[in-house]
Amino acid sequence: MTPIDLNKLRTDIDAIDEKLVELFNQRAHCVLEIGRYKQQEHLAVYEPKREAVVMANVARCNDGPLPDEELATIYTAILAAMRRLQSPDLLERQ
Repeated sequence: MTPIDLNKLRTDIDAIDEKLVELFNQRAHCVLEIGRYKQQEHLAVYEPKREAVVMANVARCNDGPLPDEELATIYTAILAAMRRLQSPDLLERQ
């Protein structure tokens, strides 16, 4: 691999990261709306069954090379961050 190839790959990764941030924020907007609904209806923020469905969906659509276990680790962090967005004090700030 030449330095030019390495730089190109890093540029590609930077562009992918920008798209990921945009997608995470789109997801967060949906989560905020769900959080407002849950708050209004006095529903729990944490729904283990729903999170299990999300994890199953992630594993189902994974074609690699990232192993399912690694994706599960990533999604565990994403879901935790999204749950925190639904906390009443954060919802009020949005």
